[in-house]
Amino acid sequence: MKRRFRATIQTRVLILALSGLVLCAFAFGKLCLHTTDKVVHESTEKHLHNLTSIETIKINNRLKNVEQYVNTLNIAVMGMLDSLEQLTDSTHLEEFTEKSRELIRLTIGNTDKAVAAYLRFTPKFTPPTSGIFMAKTSRDHELKFLEPTDFSKYNPDDIEHVGWYYVPIRTKQPTWMKPYLNKNIGIYMISYVIPLFKFNTEIGVIGVDIDFDYLTREIAAIKLFDNDYAYLADKSGNILFHPSIPNGHKFTLPENSLLIHNKLENGMDLTFVIPKSSITANRDNLIKNLILITMLILVAFIFASLIFANSITKSLKQLTDYANRLIDGTMSATLNITRNDEIGDLAKSFVNAKVRLAETMGHIKGLAFRDPITSVRNRNSFDHYINEFSIKASAGEIKTYGILVASVDNLFKIKNKFGNSRAISLLQASSKIICTTFDHSPVFRVNEDEFIVILMNNDLKDCERLQAKLEEGVKKTASAENPWDCVKISIGTAICEDSQSSSLSEQLAIAEKNMLKYRNDIE
Repeated sequence: MKRRFRATIQTRVLILALSGLVLCAFAFGKLCLHTTDKVVHESTEKHLHNLTSIETIKINNRLKNVEQYVNTLNIAVMGMLDSLEQLTDSTHLEEFTEKSRELIRLTIGNTDKAVAAYLRFTPKFTPPTSGIFMAKTSRDHELKFLEPTDFSKYNPDDIEHVGWYYVPIRTKQPTWMKPYLNKNIGIYMISYVIPLFKFNTEIGVIGVDIDFDYLTREIAAIKLFDNDYAYLADKSGNILFHPSIPNGHKFTLPENSLLIHNKLENGMDLTFVIPKSSITANRDNLIKNLILITMLILVAFIFASLIFANSITKSLKQLTDYANRLIDGTMSATLNITRNDEIGDLAKSFVNAKVRLAETMGHIKGLAFRDPITSVRNRNSFDHYINEFSIKASAGEIKTYGILVASVDNLFKIKNKFGNSRAISLLQASSKIICTTFDHSPVFRVNEDEFIVILMNNDLKDCERLQAKLEEGVKKTASAENPWDCVKISIGTAICEDSQSSSLSEQLAIAEKNMLKYRNDIE
């Protein structure tokens, strides 16, 4: 079979360009040679903005890393706070503080150059030193838990000592504090703080401090050319960091310099000062000499360009539409391009990328819905399951069902006495008993110590027998040598005979109530 000649896009462009150059070379050759000797390459303003944007993105990524970490802590801590009693009752406050302290201890290492992390509760109804304060001092390079600042010793307007608490509380907005010297630990820092409000009540604040000197060192190291530099200013234009101007002063633009402003994530102004001597600006003569050439060439090429562009525009539009549909999550999208050039190769790559993307999305979804400790489904999966369950129940696809709530009663006792690793062993042992008993029903771990089983079909019919089997499995662990192998579970069930008359949430509340009654009975 005779092989068809493959005319690549690159070949077509070269043929077209060479044809035009041959036509123009004789008339403008001498002029081009004369002009080329005087032309020096220079970076355009767009190129400069791209360079400065890259450096700004690097700094912003540092700040976003802090914001993302504090936002994650906020979600986790607020998720653990079920009632104000956890703060107003001294015993519950101690337990809640311990959980939060462990969370911060395990995750603070993910934030670069953090010098402090804290979760402070409102002094309105908690002790003035309540909460968590983990910090490094100017004499110690390791993060340690320290005594939290005593709110009773300072006026709310004392910015250097307690401004990090009262400013976000007053604004009720996540806040990047202005750089300040924290006299509590003797470090010049910048803080990102989120105020905590729940149950229409001020709860406190959660935040992270990073070393401001680390940020300024990053800025001082920026070098785009030989003599340029960058400085940092606040929203009012006051200097926060400059290689030669003291902090608090205004900046005056030097002569023959170019100024490029970029906003940082925390509202500060990162400004680049570039001497014009660093940018070769001898393009005016080149532009004047080449304008006539460009205009003549454009006239000759415009018609050829229209024809050439039309030959690839249709395929490019198809690729764009296909990419947009993939971005929207439409994995069923198809692509029909049979070109025998680079665009055809690109189309094949798009199709292969779709296959890999679908596989990756499936894998990520599995990780997002799986509890890492017990390997059963997690809270996210349960919320998703409730939504789908409600739709099926409303459509009449599900008539009857049951809910079983199982709470590991001795989890916190084991955790407080033997630590997290033993608590994890207890959770895994409890999960194994539950899963092997209800091996035909979905099992979810929705809270630290609570599992939920949705009973349908045969497991619903055999509910009483399976519950007895679960209790028997728990009893068998009573003689275990290690306390963390001895499982103690409280069980509560609710059976819904008509899914149209009661929601899953209502049945869950009934099961929770029965579980508490079961716990009281065995105690």
